[in-house]
Amino acid sequence: MSGIPQQAPLSAGDVLYEAARVACLAPSIEDSQPWLWRIRGTTLELRADRSRQLTSADPQGRLMTISCGAVLHHATVVLAVLGAAATVERIDDPADPDLLAVLTLTGPHEVTAEEMRLHHALRTRCTDRRPFRGIAALPDEVLALLHRAAEPFAVNMHAVAPSQVDFPGFAASSAAAPQAASWMIPRMPPAREGVPTRAAVPKVTRTGPLHEQGRGEDRYTTYLAFTTAHDTRADWLRTGEAISAVLLTATTVGLASSVMSDPVEPLGGAPAGHGQLTIRLGVNESAPAAPSTPRRPRDEVIDVVPTS
Repeated sequence: MSGIPQQAPLSAGDVLYEAARVACLAPSIEDSQPWLWRIRGTTLELRADRSRQLTSADPQGRLMTISCGAVLHHATVVLAVLGAAATVERIDDPADPDLLAVLTLTGPHEVTAEEMRLHHALRTRCTDRRPFRGIAALPDEVLALLHRAAEPFAVNMHAVAPSQVDFPGFAASSAAAPQAASWMIPRMPPAREGVPTRAAVPKVTRTGPLHEQGRGEDRYTTYLAFTTAHDTRADWLRTGEAISAVLLTATTVGLASSVMSDPVEPLGGAPAGHGQLTIRLGVNESAPAAPSTPRRPRDEVIDVVPTS
């Protein structure tokens, strides 16, 4: 219609920058946000930021790489809702170990309703470390939905109830409070990153073999243990992608969630494969919304390389 200004289409650089910016809402271990983006023409490189690696808890960089996998999946969701088709190449180059993946724009993409739902979840999801207060077990159809979300990444997902978990086998406080004190920050300006103290909660009593059945403040939690057939950097990256897909899908059906840096040990033996990470899911309808955590400044994580 004449007289109505038409918005200019976004350039490839603008699309990639927006994808990188919004993807940084992804969860990461202890909110370390250990990623860097580099835009080169029609490509978006994902690199690990080793200055953010929790070296004492994560000397091999496994948790760092899993966190980067989550931000990679987030970027693909954003690109999709921007109407941009892209390929994802996962990189394992000993000569450049910090380069993890390259996304390349390939043309237009028709946005689906499911992609819109995931994008809304991406924008609204917050890590919730508090004990959950809702249903004791997730319905089978919800678990099936979450399994389908993880399947494309060749990562196995196994649901575990609190009563089936050997909690003395790992740090039970990992679901309730950040492990690395260096990432705790006071909630006052100019803090822009780390886990704010208002997002941490006291250690909770877990339901496990040493507790009476049905007791424990976290008895309404379902734990999802993620395992892989091998234990390579590619497996770690795909685990992060799968966890992102599952967390966003869980958010679309109203579930609260948080990530635990330890794999759980189910009674009777762990799922086959290498345990990578665990997430906890539940319903927290009676509690106020979980507080969000700050994000790193965009000029610190996004680098645009000029093209000739």
